[in-house]
Amino acid sequence: MRNVSAVLLGLMLAAGCGPSGPTARVNFSEVVEPKTPLSEQYMRIAVMNAQMEGDTGEYDQDKWSAMTADLIQHYLEQAAERHNMPIKLVDREHLKLTMGEKDLAAAGVTDSDESLASAQVKGASAILTTKVSIKIQKDVGKQRSIDAMSLVGGGWSQGGWGGGSVDTTEVDEEARNITVTCQFQLKDAATNELVISHNGRPTQDYSKTSSSFFFGSSQTEADMTPRDQVIGNMIDRHAQDFLCKFVPMEVFCEVQVEPSSNEESIAGARILVTAERNEDYEQALASFKQAIAADADDDDSLFGAGVCCEKLRRFDEARKYYKLAQSLEPKETHYGEAVERLSRSSKRQ
Repeated sequence: MRNVSAVLLGLMLAAGCGPSGPTARVNFSEVVEPKTPLSEQYMRIAVMNAQMEGDTGEYDQDKWSAMTADLIQHYLEQAAERHNMPIKLVDREHLKLTMGEKDLAAAGVTDSDESLASAQVKGASAILTTKVSIKIQKDVGKQRSIDAMSLVGGGWSQGGWGGGSVDTTEVDEEARNITVTCQFQLKDAATNELVISHNGRPTQDYSKTSSSFFFGSSQTEADMTPRDQVIGNMIDRHAQDFLCKFVPMEVFCEVQVEPSSNEESIAGARILVTAERNEDYEQALASFKQAIAADADDDDSLFGAGVCCEKLRRFDEARKYYKLAQSLEPKETHYGEAVERLSRSSKRQ
């Protein structure tokens, strides 16, 4: 009798379920300087709770309203401390006591002179308001998967499939698409004149569970990255894009590089796992380029090449690779995020 485990392993490898290459985690950090620093006359800032829109039944509206304001205030405090800026922030608890929830909500309506005028805060020369829209779409589907018990019960016989039947079963799969849009405005507290604004383009995170054809089990949203983590990361990126317009921002991010099945792509990822010097990134880039030469539509290797070029500060070349990867797989959000990251700093233009 042939070895059942060996046959099943062969089938799984043929179906693309075999071991994949290593995932490399690469960190980026830099200080992004504003093109136009904030005028000293607007250094006394009142940060208002965010006005929340979208699928409010799908997330805790009050929590994210306060957390968005807390995030912005944290970054402003950090800029004041690390870059010796005379920023003074109106105490958030004082805001709540002075204005009340109704006026706080009105302050979020950034296109209304009357609403903002009613929210004047003693001691503030500028009022910072935010609108956040969060939309969450979910789809539930089914996939067939081999039932392991049917093999045990006689699906495999005498080294072949003829001695019994192999049953399949339906398992659940889910897809989730989260879209976050943010609008920020800094206005003169006395005149309601717009000082700085930022209307961020919608950012999306698309996730889908995928059950194996071999003995797969149902997978749900619980198997995905938690919603709060996804939403928080997207709001954080929007806030950084806004704040770096007028204060220095220390931007940190970690990207994951997963190779394709190409051996050169896997070799490039292996080098990135321990890369520290420019020579390492050059070597990894050469491997990814060989993978791309073998398959111009290898988006994983295109992204890996972009990461290497960005670490080598060859930003035009990195942008080219990122955009090519994005054009091949538009739903892979980290490709678009990489393009956005390169556009944040004037040094990278």
